[in-house]
Amino acid sequence: MVAPKGSGRNVRNNFLDGSGINSSYAVFQDFTGNARQRTLALGIAVGSGYLFPTTFEKEVHSDLTGERGVLMGCLAGVMEAQYNLLRKHGHSPSEAFNETVEELTQSLIRLVAENGMDWMFSNCSTTAQRGALDWSPRFRDAVAPVFDELYQKVTSGEETKRVLEANSAPDYREKLDKELNEVKNSEMWQTGATVRSLRPENRKKV
Repeated sequence: MVAPKGSGRNVRNNFLDGSGINSSYAVFQDFTGNARQRTLALGIAVGSGYLFPTTFEKEVHSDLTGERGVLMGCLAGVMEAQYNLLRKHGHSPSEAFNETVEELTQSLIRLVAENGMDWMFSNCSTTAQRGALDWSPRFRDAVAPVFDELYQKVTSGEETKRVLEANSAPDYREKLDKELNEVKNSEMWQTGATVRSLRPENRKKV
């Protein structure tokens, strides 16, 4: 097994630009004696920048937790919570979106990717540093029970069962489209579409 740590779209894009993307790999049984070498070769062939060993079970548990947690579910939920809070207190849609999403994706997360969280903190204002260092433990402790519940549901198979049942429903695509359209058409992400169109690189295309 080779499991790239990213969406199929990004795996392809990174492959084409030569940057690669990290992947985990695992061998459950090795009848020929060459399984590990072939697995590593496959990882290199799909453009993995770095390959790290795991097991099939650990890959399932970490991947399902990550998707539902920080990578997607938690990120989407936390963004929505902050956006709604700012809107409730009279901030404009543009201000709420820029302070919640745009600054994260266009500035701060790039610093984290470059050299880590401490690097991002050290390259921000002292006001931002102090606030982040004081508040991050509170957010960590607040969401820890949710992550405990999430991991239990992943390792028990409950999440897998939920996915299989939902994806096997005859009206799965219609329900999925409805859910995705609700996100797309929400004020927050309609604002996002407008903000993205105003980025300098996108204005040049008009």
